Amino acid sequence: MAELLKRKLLLVDDDPLIRRVVTNSLSAIGYQVFSVGSAREALASARANLPDLILLDVIMPEMTGYEVCQQLREDPQTATLPIIMLTAMDEPEAVVKGLKIGADDYITKPFNIEELISRIEAHLRRSIRQVGANPLTTLPGNPTIEHVLQDRLDRHQPIAVLYVDLTNFKPYNDEYGWLQGDQVIKMLSQKLIDAVRAHGGKDGFIGHIGGDDFVILCTPECAEPVAQNLIAGFDNAIPTFYTDKDRERGYINVLDRRGKRFRAPMVSVAVAIITNRQRSYEYVGQIASDAAEVKKYVKSLPGSHYAFDRRTK
Repeated sequence: MAELLKRKLLLVDDDPLIRRVVTNSLSAIGYQVFSVGSAREALASARANLPDLILLDVIMPEMTGYEVCQQLREDPQTATLPIIMLTAMDEPEAVVKGLKIGADDYITKPFNIEELISRIEAHLRRSIRQVGANPLTTLPGNPTIEHVLQDRLDRHQPIAVLYVDLTNFKPYNDEYGWLQGDQVIKMLSQKLIDAVRAHGGKDGFIGHIGGDDFVILCTPECAEPVAQNLIAGFDNAIPTFYTDKDRERGYINVLDRRGKRFRAPMVSVAVAIITNRQRSYEYVGQIASDAAEVKKYVKSLPGSHYAFDRRTK
């Protein structure tokens, strides 16, 4: 259980007594608990604190737990968080409704606190194995990326895959250090989230492959607006990660492998876009192979750019 302690839980219930009892019980064994009493607070806290698991009451004023669950599932930042519904309704119809909307489990009130803790632990262990979330950005990692993409291919859904990578990032890391480089990656992840929220539709998905490599899944018609929004947001933010001197001249002086200084342009973002509009794909590897060619071309261009694979647009 040691790997589960210090994890963040969000408890959503309009009953102050339940919030107090559950919070005290979970805090006593090492969990960090955020406790809120309304649906609006739940959505705000989930996005601000990115908990590892959410305990969500079904019956609340303003908005039901079902509606909250649906909104969380439609937001790429919270789409993969485990959700356990807390309900006083033990009718099969109520349970089925919650599971169909996207809840992972349910527990009926009044519940035994030991049973609740056991369910929390089980879902957190499963989440750790399946999601493989990147520790820096908390976005889903490769296992989830491959699962979600393969599932959409198997169901023959219209899909666009946007492979996102930074150009001139290594010289930046060498000059400014990996801690500052991590801040650039975190900024990029937030711009990805912003772009998908604005233009990615209800099926938008973001994954962190590793390092400065990310992937976005959306419908083909959403791909270009997402890419444009991402590039605009990134290019607007990246100058603030440079010193005044480097920002004014538009490049940095760094040492190459032979100890000679050269001018490295500002970090930019490259987006390679593959769709299944004109080309059929059966496996994730086929898409990745085509994307590698497009990404190589986009990264050769100065500044931030996106490009479609002409064979698939």
